[in-house]
Amino acid sequence: MFVPKQILDYFGVNLELVRNLQADLASLRTERDLLKQELTSTQIMSDWLRIQFNDLQAQNKGLLEKAYSIKLPVPELQNRSTIQTQIPPFSFDDPGDDVARTLGYSVP
Repeated sequence: MFVPKQILDYFGVNLELVRNLQADLASLRTERDLLKQELTSTQIMSDWLRIQFNDLQAQNKGLLEKAYSIKLPVPELQNRSTIQTQIPPFSFDDPGDDVARTLGYSVP
């Protein structure tokens, strides 16, 4: 939209400052989009590595059971989002006896 320079000068708008802010905004939006893409690819790689690790641990357990007849638990990496949903948020408030029992605390 075209606004005459005299009107902008009357209101004290610095055109150079506005143009610099617009250029900064465009570069920050580009950087944000690139970081979103990088985060997505990192999450996909993390999930793939987690699945590969869990698969190798299960194979190792199977080989140990077959070779030495040793039964061991299988260590397993979990996705962070599933871990965070299991842990309630920290609070100094008393959660109550029922919640304390479900979390495994001793209740008098």
